[in-house]
Amino acid sequence: MDDTEQIKYDYWWAGMDRACPGSVRKTALSAGGTKRLYEMDREELITIEGISEKYAEDIIRKRQNWDIDAEYEKLLGMDIGFIPYYDDRYPRRLKRTQGYPFGLFCMGSLPEDDVYCVAVIGARNCSEYGRMMARRLSSDLAGYGVAIVSGMAYGIDGISQEAALNAGGRSYAVLGCGVNTCYPASNRVLYERLKENGGVLSEYGIYTRPSARLFPPRNRIISGLADILLVVEAREKSGTMITVDMALEQGREVTVVPGRITDPLSTGCNKLIKQGAMPVLSAEDIMYMLDESFDNNRKTRKRPEVKLEKNEKRVYELLEPYARSIGDISEASGLELKDVICSLVELGIKGLAAETGKGYYVRTRDCSAV
Repeated sequence: MDDTEQIKYDYWWAGMDRACPGSVRKTALSAGGTKRLYEMDREELITIEGISEKYAEDIIRKRQNWDIDAEYEKLLGMDIGFIPYYDDRYPRRLKRTQGYPFGLFCMGSLPEDDVYCVAVIGARNCSEYGRMMARRLSSDLAGYGVAIVSGMAYGIDGISQEAALNAGGRSYAVLGCGVNTCYPASNRVLYERLKENGGVLSEYGIYTRPSARLFPPRNRIISGLADILLVVEAREKSGTMITVDMALEQGREVTVVPGRITDPLSTGCNKLIKQGAMPVLSAEDIMYMLDESFDNNRKTRKRPEVKLEKNEKRVYELLEPYARSIGDISEASGLELKDVICSLVELGIKGLAAETGKGYYVRTRDCSAV
């Protein structure tokens, strides 16, 4: 059987709905390959380690409605790639971790092996401080050529990935569903941008809908694709801390943004620092960990050039990472309120400013205004 024929059976097996994705590769190897699994009857299937009677019945039922050739052509027609673990394109960092996926479904591209990659994770219901730090660190890292990987979730995940893209960098999202499903739906714009300037990845097949049970296993892929894990905000008991545990098991370095000791969203972060995690105050802290020869004076960040009108530039220069009121900006710039508002709207469209509360704005990324 040639490779083209083999991958069709591998695709079928990888896309099966299952409770324990980590056993996919082990079961296939025990059976002598995915083609053998596709051809086995019930009695043969239950002799394979990891296949119960109920699972065997489920396999038989689902393959009755599965056309090997037609389904694979359908996948290719959706512009989705399937990369099995033995493919040369499979990320080397991930393959060096325990329990790596049998295969990856991908829209866009995969992280490059020779490019530094940092996983940025944190609270969904993050604070303005968390938003600021996620934007700043991810944007600066992207400026140094570092790829950002995360889960495209609400809060820190999505904010960090958007910041990396806005800085002209690349970012990769690992989903807990099929890559053809945008989850959460509110991140549709980010989802489309990631496919063009990075990738959307998953170990789950295209018929897999989002489910709470699928997210913890996908977190091992987020940390497995990265050289370093960066936690921006996290409660002491949270999904973020589960990912931290996975990263430590994989031998990844865990770094943390410190927070106020009175802030519940920083409890998990500060506890990690107490346990020995590296506190991060700037992107340069991470760069020195990634590359001992890193020279901050030599390897300056690449700031994208953005064309700004005279009033926009004046307002942009007055914006800070912390919220500033329209009235304050008007007074400091000498511009009328209506001109400030118009400039802020334009800066928002260009991804340089965001409203954090009624009449309060922050700078969302750095650029060279021209």
